[in-house]
Amino acid sequence: MNNLFKLLIVFTVLTILSGCGIEHESVRFVQGLDGRDGVDGQNGNAGPQGEAGVAGSNGTNGVGCSVSSVAVNEVAPNGGALVSCGDTQTLLLNGTNGANGANGAQGIQGVAGTNGTNGTNGSNATAVTAVQFCTGTGSYPSTFPEVGFCINDRLWGVYSDHGGFMTEILPGTWSSNGINSSCTFTVHAHCEVTH
Repeated sequence: MNNLFKLLIVFTVLTILSGCGIEHESVRFVQGLDGRDGVDGQNGNAGPQGEAGVAGSNGTNGVGCSVSSVAVNEVAPNGGALVSCGDTQTLLLNGTNGANGANGAQGIQGVAGTNGTNGTNGSNATAVTAVQFCTGTGSYPSTFPEVGFCINDRLWGVYSDHGGFMTEILPGTWSSNGINSSCTFTVHAHCEVTH
């Protein structure tokens, strides 16, 4: 039975007794059961801030990274870069070169450059003089006088022996076998020839 029902029975019994005219010195009342809990009151104001907590321990040191270039090799045909972070390494490869672009249009002609300075005068050339060994005048196609060349006061000519070769004609008496112009001649100093 709940408390309300018990309270109702007690109240009914008291009412009946008082209505019947029964004399009694006092009526004893039985204390009822506790009532229901009331509604919770409003929250109180926030208390003061507590003291600061103990500082946490230091974190672990970070890992440093380094970058180094990689030369051309079988793994990196165009070279690249190696990134090292602690025990971890990463290879970055260079890409291949792109195709060459088309040639540009011909540029305009530049302005003429300034004239260069005059060169130094050349040295005098070595004089070469033709010397005819026999008298007479050549005439094609029958007469061909033989000649030599005077270079630095020395006479040079073609010696007909052994198939012919160029040699110095030293001072002395020689014979010339020119075609239709043969003779004996004497060579003197300074390329002088007499007959």
